[in-house]
Amino acid sequence: MVLVCLFAVIWVWHLMSVALTAPMDNIEQLVWSHSLEWGYHKHPPLPTWLLALPARLSGYSALASAVLGGACTLLSALIFWNLVRKIWGRPSAYIALLAALCITFYNGRLNYYNHNTVLMLCVSLSAHCWWMILTTGRTRWWMGLGASAGLGMLSKYQYLLVLAPSAFLIWQLKPWHNRKQLHGLGWAVLTAAALWSPHLLWLMQQDLADSPIHYALKTSKPTFSQDSIDLSQRLHSGLWLMDLVLNRCLPALLLLLGLKALSEPERSESPASPSQISGNRFLWLWGVLPSLSITLLGLLAGMDLQMQWGTAYAIWIVPPLMMALGLHQRWICAPLTWLALGLFALIQSLLLMQSYHTSFYGCCANTAPHRWRMFDSHTLAEELDASAREAVGGTFKIIAGPTNAAGAVSLALPDKPKVLIDHNLKISPWIHPQELHFAGVVELWPPGTGPDDRNILPSGWGWRLYTEPQEQH
Repeated sequence: MVLVCLFAVIWVWHLMSVALTAPMDNIEQLVWSHSLEWGYHKHPPLPTWLLALPARLSGYSALASAVLGGACTLLSALIFWNLVRKIWGRPSAYIALLAALCITFYNGRLNYYNHNTVLMLCVSLSAHCWWMILTTGRTRWWMGLGASAGLGMLSKYQYLLVLAPSAFLIWQLKPWHNRKQLHGLGWAVLTAAALWSPHLLWLMQQDLADSPIHYALKTSKPTFSQDSIDLSQRLHSGLWLMDLVLNRCLPALLLLLGLKALSEPERSESPASPSQISGNRFLWLWGVLPSLSITLLGLLAGMDLQMQWGTAYAIWIVPPLMMALGLHQRWICAPLTWLALGLFALIQSLLLMQSYHTSFYGCCANTAPHRWRMFDSHTLAEELDASAREAVGGTFKIIAGPTNAAGAVSLALPDKPKVLIDHNLKISPWIHPQELHFAGVVELWPPGTGPDDRNILPSGWGWRLYTEPQEQH
């Protein structure tokens, strides 16, 4: 626990100190958290609900979102560690945890707070509940599974990928042959439905163009005709899987390979117990099926797989890697814990150096000048403050403009104004139309865009008072 807390403090402090502005997803969640809704135009509501109180108490501080994002990720990792400990024992669990924290989703993005980080927590809870169902059969764990499923669907619809290992486990458990287990499955379904049904009703009442379903279809671009899936789409699916295993998980793989190379040769051991064999199969299921399902969606449905889709499931790839390298036996792991910790410290140091050198303050900053963390929102906020504060009556209340830029400027201003996303009231339910008639509302335009009567700031961005509240740009 001490190691995990130290890891979190170092990485969150580093990531917040080398970036000129908070991650896009954090800003988006802070913008949405001004209003508690049953859903938002891009995603289900749970992540926004969780952030609403910390955001308000902290004055909509970017740090609050970073701390919450790190907490979700590390709590997921600790649930993962506890499950591996139950199956393989404490030494193997420590090695699995150290390897998992080397995955770049969970260090270089530890300050991210979005639907993937909350989904990761729900997936970890589901896996834990499933193991407890298999080993105890108690109804409360079935209800826990239903709760994690309902909350998972309130986080991101990608939770449906949990159906692959879950279906296999239901087939293995055969609850229709056991009345107690069948009742447990029924309780799980009812619990999940009770939690998710209000969002489903909200979803049915929305225009498709302003709903999470439209956003999901727009970003994934599914093609259900096999004739329309060309070779490039199939190659993209393979590249997605390679990126997940050989790029995002590469530091974890290097730690495990180093541990294997430096460990003593294997010695004979007693045969594994049936419970350990069952545990190995369980970890294989969670490590392989979700990632394979995403790959198949690209291969068979032609979906445009997003690289961040592996966030919630990448941690479960570690146990199959350990099994492939023979690092999961109880006896071989005990003397390797300190060696694993040394390799972990070395890899984390290299990752921190790489993160710094590619940041705004590093020597390689010019290699990716258009990265979002290079966006100087504080300078833009200072320019807007100096140019527009008097015109808006002394207080910024609403900024209308692109969600990321307007949100970042809002966080940098002392007033913390609300954001009218893309000048669209339909997707900004935290703003009442009457608010646009009062002073303090300003439009923000990217360089080279906007009306002719806008005021140009030194950075090239433009602004003007919001004088046409009924007009949708």
